[in-house]
Amino acid sequence: MIAKLHLLMNELDHGRLEKLIDEDKYAKMPVAEALAERLDNADVVSPEEVPADLVSMHSRVKFRDLKAGIQLEKELVYPRNLNPEATDQISILAPLGAALLGARVGQEVHWQMPNGKDAALVVDEILHQPEAAGELHR
Repeated sequence: MIAKLHLLMNELDHGRLEKLIDEDKYAKMPVAEALAERLDNADVVSPEEVPADLVSMHSRVKFRDLKAGIQLEKELVYPRNLNPEATDQISILAPLGAALLGARVGQEVHWQMPNGKDAALVVDEILHQPEAAGELHR
């Protein structure tokens, strides 16, 4: 379960994520169900309107895991783009990946892990955001 973080996202990612979570292999995943609820309530904007401090798909983000007390750096990707050997990527269909989507720099995000434990992070910095880099129609 992802905390009730208001989701702002670009229209391209919104459409792609709706299609993704409708796929049979993902539709029944608890994270897909939580993501579907967030997509239904999202404010959808053009890629040009996405603020530079917002985590969007393919953003590279530096954040702190508040429970473990460690800092991590990950790129938020679709499952098809996930390189199984890469340690610097996180799928949007991982609970952590879904929690990162729509977070803003300085914002604390809480969610529940599949084992029932609560998790929390704070976004420290967005190292790369496609929209801010002019990659509007990737």
